[in-house]
Amino acid sequence: MAEVFQLLAGYVQHEVLVAVDLKAAGVEAEVVRLAEKHQVLPRLLFIGRTIDEPAVRTNLHQANPKAQAAALAKDAADFARVVADPDADWVYVRFLPSKEKIAAAHQAKRKVFIAGPKVSGNLPDNWRHGAQVGLDGILTDYPLELRAALKGPAAKKE
Repeated sequence: MAEVFQLLAGYVQHEVLVAVDLKAAGVEAEVVRLAEKHQVLPRLLFIGRTIDEPAVRTNLHQANPKAQAAALAKDAADFARVVADPDADWVYVRFLPSKEKIAAAHQAKRKVFIAGPKVSGNLPDNWRHGAQVGLDGILTDYPLELRAALKGPAAKKE
């Protein structure tokens, strides 16, 4: 992991947010310390076990309150609970949220990103929906196509 953080530290020409998929238990403080050493903590978003386990988010914030942790909102009914979670800096959604949901999250000082089957494939209509409602991030297997869809003439389609 040190090599990845070192590489990230040298990659300053673009604003990049890297999703760190924590799988192992009890490594939160060690990973945060390593990120601090390489001065990349602000460029990391912790996912993996973080999205489902409140204790992992708490451990990350105890290691450094600036560690960005995500929590999963599986559906629209779950959204408000995640927005209210004091240790969730980002709301990770697997559904296409409304503009009102995004506005509520932003008002609570939370960012929102989407990943999963609604956007991981080559799904330009879903990507455009996400951009139009104000999502802060879209995690897809097709980043170049995503960029083209959001910059092309159909990007303004509502």
